[in-house]
Amino acid sequence: MRCLLLFLTLSLFALGECDDNADKLAASYPQVSHCHNNRIVFTDGTTMLYDDGKRKSFEELLDNADIEDMFSMHYPRGKSSYAPPAKDFDPGRIRNEAFMKKIYGSTSYQTQAKLTTIPFVHGKRIQITTTNGVDKKLQAVGRELEMLPQKYHKYFAQIGGTYYWRPIAGTNRLSSHSFGIAIDINVKYSAYWRWSKGAYRYQNQIPPAIVEIFEKHGFIWGGKWYHYDTMHFEYRPELLR
Repeated sequence: MRCLLLFLTLSLFALGECDDNADKLAASYPQVSHCHNNRIVFTDGTTMLYDDGKRKSFEELLDNADIEDMFSMHYPRGKSSYAPPAKDFDPGRIRNEAFMKKIYGSTSYQTQAKLTTIPFVHGKRIQITTTNGVDKKLQAVGRELEMLPQKYHKYFAQIGGTYYWRPIAGTNRLSSHSFGIAIDINVKYSAYWRWSKGAYRYQNQIPPAIVEIFEKHGFIWGGKWYHYDTMHFEYRPELLR
């Protein structure tokens, strides 16, 4: 009986325990104060459940992720990780929409109120959120991209898009573009898994030098996903810590 009670107590404690990934959220987002008793505590005093304790299939992770699930796949930073990803390995595609709305705005009106227009590469002007200084971080990315040798510039000479409040194609989930934290670079030199014809085949032309600049400033790359989107970068600093 004692052993059973001890097991149940430890199980409940494990479910309610905050982990190192919760600390990464607090270190990445000023709106997050800390995690306590399995709840993310925001600086305004509101809270959200961290871990619902459910085991999920890949599709369930995409459609019904809790906050802890956002860390279920480790994003492989750096130049040593450009091999085609394993099946359904999509670090960063798993997002808790309630958390994202809390940080960036829960409606198109709220997110638009936080947008600004910044100069980017080759005189392009783009819209991006000012929340947590994402606009300044993307400007820093642009300055470093322009310093690359000319052979790289064709990949970002045109910009595919930034802010756009919309669902992800084929789903009811909001795109990260809806929050003003994502940018698509030149579509001409990009590949997207939904565009592939016939059997699945990973494709990419984006050079590592470009990816590393984005990662340096807190942006992950969709080219490291099995469901690849090589034009796509989004601000997810918690996954790069």
